[in-house]
Order: sequence, then C-alpha cells, then structure tokens
Amino acid sequence: MTTNLLMESAAHDERAVYDRLSASLQSLGNDMAILRVKEFLATFPSFALAHNDLAVLYHQSGNPTLALAHHEKASRLQPDNILFRKNLADFYAVELGWIEDAVDIYLEVVRRNPRDTEALIALGQLGSALAGNSTLTAPPLRPQLDTAPDAETAPVVSTLQTTVLPIKTDQELYQQAQESLRAERLSEAVALLQKLSERNPDNALYHNDLGVARYQAGDIAGAQASYEQAAALEPGNSLYVRNLADLYFVELRRADEAIRLYLELHRKNPRDVETLISLGHIAAAVERIDEAKSFYRRALEIEPWNQEARQALAGQPQKVFQPPPETVTTAPQPVRSPEQLLGDARNLLEQGQAEEARRLLEQAVADNPRFAIAHNDLGVVACQLGDLGAAQVAYEQAVRLAPENLSFAMNLADLYFVAVGRPDDAIHIYLELFRKYPRNIEVLTALGRICQAVGRPDEAKTFYLRALEIEPWNNEVREALQGL
Repeated sequence: MTTNLLMESAAHDERAVYDRLSASLQSLGNDMAILRVKEFLATFPSFALAHNDLAVLYHQSGNPTLALAHHEKASRLQPDNILFRKNLADFYAVELGWIEDAVDIYLEVVRRNPRDTEALIALGQLGSALAGNSTLTAPPLRPQLDTAPDAETAPVVSTLQTTVLPIKTDQELYQQAQESLRAERLSEAVALLQKLSERNPDNALYHNDLGVARYQAGDIAGAQASYEQAAALEPGNSLYVRNLADLYFVELRRADEAIRLYLELHRKNPRDVETLISLGHIAAAVERIDEAKSFYRRALEIEPWNQEARQALAGQPQKVFQPPPETVTTAPQPVRSPEQLLGDARNLLEQGQAEEARRLLEQAVADNPRFAIAHNDLGVVACQLGDLGAAQVAYEQAVRLAPENLSFAMNLADLYFVAVGRPDDAIHIYLELFRKYPRNIEVLTALGRICQAVGRPDEAKTFYLRALEIEPWNNEVREALQGL
C-alpha cells in the first residue's frame, strides 16, 4: 500500500522519516499507530527504534507475543543500545517471569557501565525475587506517562516501567518522602529517606528525617542510629540534637545523656525557650524540682506568654511564678531554627518579598553553614535580585555540600552558562551529570542547547536524539532538533 510515508522515504533517510512519523503518532489510536509503524518497518526493516516502539504499542494493545518478538528484534539489531536491552529485561522479568534471563541482561549492562544506578537497583530487586523475598508482579508492566492518558490515545513510549524505580533527583525523592510522611505511608517514607541517606551520607537533614520516619514506624533502634548520625554531622543544629535528646529521655530512659545534650544546647543558645522547657520537664521527671522551676522561670522571663512553661510551673507544689511586668513588653521573638527560616523564606518569596527572603536565608546559613538547601535557595533569590556574584557563591557552596543533588548542580551550570560566561564549566558539570544520569531528559536537553549555542551542532544533535530515544513524544526536544 502506497502512503505518504513511503513516498517521502526516497528523499529522506530513515531517521528523519521516523522522527516525522513519531510526531504524528501522538494523535492516533493504538491500532492505527501500530499500522503506521508496521508500514515504516516494511520499508526500513532494520530500524531498531521502530521495533522497540512497536513492541510497546503491542504491549499496550494486549498482545504480549508480538511485543516480545519486537523487543527481541530491537535488541538483536542494536545489541549495544542499553535502553532496548533494559526494556527486554523488564519484559522478561515482569511479563514472562524469566527472571534469570533478565538478570543476565542486567549483568551485561552493569559490566558495560558499573555506575548504572537503574541497572543496579533492578539487579537487587531481581535477586530478591529469585530468593523468594519479593515479587515483580506489581505494579503491572505498562508504559505510562505522567498524565496517565487512556491507552487509546497514548503516544509511543520507548521505555517500559516495571518495579524498578526511575532515577529521581534528591530533591524529588525528598519531596516524595515528605508527602509519604504526611500521608502516614511510613514504610515508603523510610525507604525513600534511607535511599537519600545512602546517596548523601554527610547530609544531616536526610538522617534526621529518616530518624523521624523510623520513630513513627516504631523502629526505636533505627531512629536512634539516624538521630545520632544527624547530630554527629551537625552538632550545632538544635533540632537534630533535641530529637536525639528526646529519644534518649522518653524511649531509652537515658535521662543523664538527654540532660547533657540539652545543657550543651542551652550553653550555645541560653535564650532558646524550647530548650529551657525541655530541661524543666526532664529535671521535674527525675525529681530535681528546684532545677525544673529555675528552667521554667527562665523560659517565662523570655516569653511571658508561654502557656506550656506557665502550666508546668503551676504544676509544682510551690507557688506559681509571676514574671516581672516589664518583661512582657520587651520580650524578644522566639528563636527560629534554620529549617523554619528556610520555610518562612520560601513563603516570602512566593509573596514577592525577595529581599526579606534573602535576609532569612542568610541567617539560616549563618546558623547552619552546612545547610545545602538553604545555600541553593539563597542562590535562587540572589539571581532574582540580580546579585550574580552572591548567587554564584551560594550555588557553589550548595554543590560542595551536596554534590549528588541534581538540581543544585544544574542551577550552578545554568548560571555559569547564561550569566557568568563560562560555557566550558557548564558543559563539564552537565557531562558529569550525564554520566550519573544518562536517561535524564533535562540533562540531555540542556547539553544539546549548550552545544548548539557554542556552535557544536553535531554534539547537540547527539544529545537531542538520545533524549528522543527515551521520550519520542517530547515536542520541545523535537523542535530543538529541527532548529539545528
């Protein structure tokens, strides 16, 4: 059957023809998309990407036999294409239960690239399945887009999703973990925060939050280990130290150690009301009543309105302490932790109060110089205010503190390229990210644009084509490629 596609083939190479075909498939139903890809393969039977995409389409239409045939065909035609090999391995494992065959493929991938995180995760899950400790039957093997379109209108997808989690940035994982905690999906939150802690062993925030999740899940020993690690990494962070001290006192009955930690916090910040009240509670619990009263009274001198301190003092057999009238009007505002300052700064930034947000972020990094997220946000605010020198310093510090954080590195690279005139440094950062995250669309697209801007169109084309192999439906990348 003669079609427009076949008539164009005489004047275009197979890549150009397939690029145009892929763009048109987005508006077609599944059956028509299959027909068009089959027509293409009748003319170009050795084009591996078309076989891979046809396999995905057959899988969507409920025809696993033909899906398997085309996955294997794509892999035979391009045995060095990691994407096709992974798709075949995922199909073997999830759809057919051929776990050993899938393991062999992923071992081959890891031998070629020992730092392929996705392959390593998949091997771990497949190993657990072989040992009978887990199953690969859920979620079902179905190509999915973020918008979850109906199967009839879903465009061709070149990657299959299995139980292997997609590569996500640290920030994305952290946000997902916080959402899991709020929804009380504790096992999920623990798994995500444990992954973050393993990726970033020097990040106290991740260890602390892992301690919170473990504690809520009833894992006291795990919570203790995480809190101790966070406090060891940032002994000056009052939040981390308080969490550890409270655990010692409430769960482990180690009152002396809890008091020691709180007294150290009190020495560093004698006006911290929360520390004073906690010291009062602990002292009262171990029947050191005079000391408890002293701490409560000191808290009320600083915050005469504090009902917790007032009620605790009233619970003692001695008379209730009445703070001097003059302290009511001159009392300072409560001390905020770096994490609270960060949250307040983000709220101010959403309201357009960039200068005030910057002041809070500067205070946050002064209180906790190892607070990478605050350094990054300070860079964002400085950029908005046009202070590029300060933005560069802040971004560079964020990257030094959290070198594995994709967002921090991309912010610095973009600043180097767009504002500072250091394209080589920007390319260096993005190439390093590409080695770590070879299937990240943002990284591939950024590399393409930078190479295009500095007059290296062949390299730009390579990165754009790689991005389209992963997301054939990505119109932004396709337009960039056509603009070369």
